[in-house]
Amino acid sequence: MWRFVQLSDPHLASQRDGEWNNRFLCSMMPEVMACLRHDLRQFEPDFIFLTGDICSKQTRAAVFQAREFVESLGIRYYPMGGNHDFVLDESRQWFLDAFAHCLPARETFYSFTHKGIHFCVLDPWWKWADGTLDPASEASVAAEIEFSLDRARWVLPPHQFVWLEQDLEEHYGEPTILGMHYPALPIPHRMRRPGYRDSGALDNGRLLLEMLANYPQVKAVFSGHMHMNYIERTRSVVQVVTSALPEFPVEYRLIDVHDDHLVIHTCPLSDPQFARRSLIPGHEWTQGSTRDREAVIALG
Repeated sequence: MWRFVQLSDPHLASQRDGEWNNRFLCSMMPEVMACLRHDLRQFEPDFIFLTGDICSKQTRAAVFQAREFVESLGIRYYPMGGNHDFVLDESRQWFLDAFAHCLPARETFYSFTHKGIHFCVLDPWWKWADGTLDPASEASVAAEIEFSLDRARWVLPPHQFVWLEQDLEEHYGEPTILGMHYPALPIPHRMRRPGYRDSGALDNGRLLLEMLANYPQVKAVFSGHMHMNYIERTRSVVQVVTSALPEFPVEYRLIDVHDDHLVIHTCPLSDPQFARRSLIPGHEWTQGSTRDREAVIALG
């Protein structure tokens, strides 16, 4: 048995606090990361699967500052970009400058194999109001991104569908996990509440899942972005969405990998003060029910 950790949406290198579905407290992230470093030592994970929104500020210096926070954990990691990471035309270059040393190739979408499990990381693009697909957001959307995602949309572009199919063909029969910031499946109805805020799923997520139906070796898609925990099963693929570190419940996923199955655990930090500071009473639902927090996924 070996294990890896999924972290999502740490929004590092920012002091901005606000509210999403709970209090969103970037200002506490230096202390959160110090606590997380202490907590992860007991598990000795092989690596961290870091599912986007690593950095909240759109500057090159902020990306490198965020990198220093991640590397302070002292664990190998595989990063991917989210909507806050890839806002501007320059954003992907900054990302590659900062993180190329821990990527298998100098690309924002890539694959790797670790101890018999294949991983594919995807990089969705922005969909503009006129239907244009672009690596960067429209200026009007970028201006609002700290406060609203109402007009923001994302799709997996055609060239990445081609790349993914080729990669899955080459690794057909190998148990495979996908990672991308945006979930393929929207927030399930059981998680919705009056006034809840929806960050938005991948616009062509259903198309992606239809394609994955041809590749039964793909067992799960790990994502973030929604700032809540949920696990949904569709056909043979399990969608695992993990909450944001600066916001209640301030948790991460621990995935134990056995010969024929994965076991997903949802782990709070050892210091509960961070979750208490973030929680808006009555909004505990973002931590998910038991089915959203623990899961077993067969690899056969």
